[in-house]
Amino acid sequence: MIVALRNRVRGLGTLFMRAAFSILAVGAVISLLGVRTSASADDDAPAKSNPRDAIAAVDRSLAQAGADFRAKRLTEAATALDEAKASLKTLDDADIPADLRPQVDRLQERVAAADRLIAKARTPAAKPPPAAAKVADASKKKPDAPLPAAQAAKAKKPPKSKKPVKAPAGPSFISDVAPIFNAKCGNCHVRNARGGFSMASFAALEKGTKDGPVIRPGASRGSRLVEVLLSGDMPRGGGKIAPEELLTIGAWIDAGAQFDGIDRAAPLGQKSGGAGMPAGLVRSTGKESVQFNRDLAPVLAAQCLGCHAGDQPSGQLRMETFTGLLAGGATGKVIAADQPTGESLLLKRLRGVDGDRMPLEKPALPAETIAQFETWIKEGAKFDGADPAQPLKISVEEQLAGRLSHDELTAKRLTQAARIWQLAVPDEKPEQLQTANFILFGNVSTARLNEVGQLAEAERTKMIKLLRLDAGAPLVKGSLVVYVLKRSFDYSEFVRMVEERETPRGITGHVRAKGSDLYACLAAPSDADATLPALVAEQVAGGFLQGLGDVPAWFVVGGGRAIAARLEPKNPLTKQWEAELRELPVLAGADVFMSAAVFDPQTAARSFAFVKALSTNLGKLQSLIAALGAGRDFAQSMEDVYRTNTRALVERWLQKKP
Repeated sequence: MIVALRNRVRGLGTLFMRAAFSILAVGAVISLLGVRTSASADDDAPAKSNPRDAIAAVDRSLAQAGADFRAKRLTEAATALDEAKASLKTLDDADIPADLRPQVDRLQERVAAADRLIAKARTPAAKPPPAAAKVADASKKKPDAPLPAAQAAKAKKPPKSKKPVKAPAGPSFISDVAPIFNAKCGNCHVRNARGGFSMASFAALEKGTKDGPVIRPGASRGSRLVEVLLSGDMPRGGGKIAPEELLTIGAWIDAGAQFDGIDRAAPLGQKSGGAGMPAGLVRSTGKESVQFNRDLAPVLAAQCLGCHAGDQPSGQLRMETFTGLLAGGATGKVIAADQPTGESLLLKRLRGVDGDRMPLEKPALPAETIAQFETWIKEGAKFDGADPAQPLKISVEEQLAGRLSHDELTAKRLTQAARIWQLAVPDEKPEQLQTANFILFGNVSTARLNEVGQLAEAERTKMIKLLRLDAGAPLVKGSLVVYVLKRSFDYSEFVRMVEERETPRGITGHVRAKGSDLYACLAAPSDADATLPALVAEQVAGGFLQGLGDVPAWFVVGGGRAIAARLEPKNPLTKQWEAELRELPVLAGADVFMSAAVFDPQTAARSFAFVKALSTNLGKLQSLIAALGAGRDFAQSMEDVYRTNTRALVERWLQKKP
């Protein structure tokens, strides 16, 4: 099949499109089992002890397992999978080069996914439903008393088979699609913006060209990007897209072109939130005399981003993030923590002893500032933040917010809120209201804004009692800003203008933190009176959780809803949330859950379900929140309270969930 596809791609005809995208119907199986990662490996070459040969052997076995699985040869598929596992075990972590590590990680994920898929297919049919068993037991207990006619007829009928729940399909943008773009389109559209089209980040890719978007989510055949790849017009200068790669891109678009990272503005394909840490990154212990985020990020943000940021950074050195700084530029790495301090190109350029002195066309940095960079490198060039992919400007804002008092930060957020409103709704003067714990802006009536403000304070009072918080302390340092929009359309426009993204259908409220900004945004149309208390409670709780510090997005979204459900148990919206839990599809694994960044109704419902399970023991949730409020690390706090790590908790929950 792949050979046929490859021949059709070479022909560049429309027939290839029909054939290629008919195969996307089985994209989930192909992406897990049948896509090769080592196209250059000889299929008949035996596996050797060296890492590249072992990787090729795993890849061949997985491809064979995929072919057998699609042909329903389950025994042969299992045998091929065992061979892949055996080859994988020959890989010694110490011998794997850094450039092969992502490939090995992906192979491990594919092996695990294939294992689950084949095991599920070989599992014997389940026993009859409990309801049928109960009818049978009842008839045994009372053999002389015939069942009522209606019940007897029901017992004779075979139980209705439940519609199978499909696992979410589609490749990962971060793991599967972005590497293709980086490899095949990098010179022209990732590191440059030829023809006015940039793919430097997901946000840039999503924006498209001056003529409009190049991707139509859910419609690969209507996407301009796919058209130019099929025609052979792109990429230029060699490095054509392989059939397997084209299938992956098409399957991702047809599945909705979802972004599964954290920051859409991060360099293309860069992971965040603790996953996929860049090679060479060393975490700070807190004992270093110079800290990157605290002491050096403000200098770099103020002095260097004019040249080393954007679509075409000078010397291909991107310094918007710590990851970019660590990666280096066209001349190689600029930080050499494993060598004498003087070997680091960064210091040489700051001192002007190797090429142009930096920052270019600006005064030299003070000697004491350069000495701080030197000390930081001597101490290991360690990173003291949570996410090396986070823009330095945001890190600087967070540092500033941490140093401000509650009143100072409240005043800053009030000013920021007015500026954000002007960006989002420039033609409407907002109604404004400030309560003890909230700053409210909206295009609703004064009465409606007062109603939301009163609800927010009331839900805050109930939440303090539920979670045993300090009633005398602010709910959120600097107050929580709440934007209240009168229509769902206004809410979507706010998100589009301020956050540069589309609102998932069915979402009417969310919380966002960026730098020193922390706000909730919700749609409060006149017909939402019955559900408004739960919707407000969800945003208040989510804002409180986000204000605790560096907590994962799933905890903010799921925790906000789980707390709101306890505060408003009889609300129609709460009942809707509960009903949605019964329709959730099967999830592949913990990684997908923990890395979620875009929360549509399904993802939000799954986060709610997990945090609801965590909070069955309310005392543990209270202990977790107390630890976070005291400044403790989230991962460590989870382990301390629940006696295991978050990943293990998620996997255990996924196994128990129907």
